[in-house]
Amino acid sequence: MDKQSVAVIDPASKTMPASESATSLPAERVYGPVYRAVLLTLILLTAAFAYIDRVIVQTLAEPIKQEFGLSDFQLGLLGGLSFAILYSSLGLPIARLAERKDRVTIISVSIGIFSIMSALCGFATSFWQLFAARVGVGIGEAGVQAPSASLIGDHFPPHRRGFALTIMRLGAPVGSVIGSVAAASIAAEYGWRTALMAVGVPGLVVALLFRLLLTDPPRGMSDPAAQRAEAAKPPPMMAVFRLLLTRPAFLHMLIGLALASMGLYAGGAFTTPFFMRVHSLTLAEAGGYLAFLSGIAATAGMSLGGFGIDFIARRGERWYALLPFWGLALSLPLYLFGYIAPDPRVSLVCLTIAGIFLFFHSVPTLVAFQNMVAANMRTTAAFVFFFVSTLIGVGFGPPIIGLVSDLYTGYAMDGAGLTARCAADATVAGCAAASAWGVRASLLTSLSLYAWAAVHYWIAARAIARDAVAA
Repeated sequence: MDKQSVAVIDPASKTMPASESATSLPAERVYGPVYRAVLLTLILLTAAFAYIDRVIVQTLAEPIKQEFGLSDFQLGLLGGLSFAILYSSLGLPIARLAERKDRVTIISVSIGIFSIMSALCGFATSFWQLFAARVGVGIGEAGVQAPSASLIGDHFPPHRRGFALTIMRLGAPVGSVIGSVAAASIAAEYGWRTALMAVGVPGLVVALLFRLLLTDPPRGMSDPAAQRAEAAKPPPMMAVFRLLLTRPAFLHMLIGLALASMGLYAGGAFTTPFFMRVHSLTLAEAGGYLAFLSGIAATAGMSLGGFGIDFIARRGERWYALLPFWGLALSLPLYLFGYIAPDPRVSLVCLTIAGIFLFFHSVPTLVAFQNMVAANMRTTAAFVFFFVSTLIGVGFGPPIIGLVSDLYTGYAMDGAGLTARCAADATVAGCAAASAWGVRASLLTSLSLYAWAAVHYWIAARAIARDAVAA
């Protein structure tokens, strides 16, 4: 058995007591409540700073677009595909490495990389330089999410993983609020470049604390003894994929996750432009709206979905898919009214409530993927979750909706005979109205993704129920 899989390290002394082993020393004495609280706090902060680096480009989309003369499609590339390219491609080898090596070191190094690359975004002097720096951010973040989920799986038993993974996922709304407010405020006073540089330094402090205060636990520490014995050596990668892909419930939840993520990140990327173009808000006002919307929606939605799934799943494992289904279904009419409402405050309220229901899908899906596999497969299973939500959601959602927005805008300009005049001068009367119509129509189009995702979660729930009967 691999030495790392049996050695229990005392966080206080960084050494294993000579008289005790991993099999005789209770996990609660080594990785007790205080240690686990520190772990969750640092994972929360890590996720928050990672999400700050994502949302800040979305918040600063309009000034960046104006300085570089970008299209909405190019904005979508900066907010999505540039980040997702290497995040997704490097995520699997890093996840497999984390099945064998020290996850704490991998995570701390990754935090340092994405923090430095985020600061370098502020020095970009062209679209392609900014695109390359965003690729660097994706490289760093590739080593954070999946190993963090795996650490949580080893520290918390199955019936407590919904709670612990919710804490990790709450880093998204925390980072979104901080990133939106800080970016808009700093950019309004000092420019968007300074705002990008300012968010990088605090992440380096978190990277240092992560490395100094945490240690990598034995694989399967919080699982039953029979499962713990299986965690000695990770199985071949293809064996994990075969196990997952042969389960209809997993496949349909995966498709539902991909579609919901596309709509979620596409909407997030164009929320600030939506309020600025359609409702004529300033950058600071739109940034405040985005902070409120994403902060309340993600925090409440993930908390209700994540904390609630530990309780409601006692009625049957099908609720890991049913809860996302109902969340998606209830979000649809609220999003529809939010995008067509004439008053920005009414729009904000509707979009916020819709977002709460939408986020019901996140934690239950991640918990279901973690519970479907043994301890020595959890990092890979978590990678699948983050790979799909990032490559499909972040990578393709914003650029596709941006392209649709450009098409709608071009159609409106053609109908009014403004295409050539707007290309020469965007301040010509009617150009702004066409741009506003384009972004609103594209966001309304994106709602079809939520309806499609809901269908797959419903099918997954039925598949889980059939598996339970067969078992």
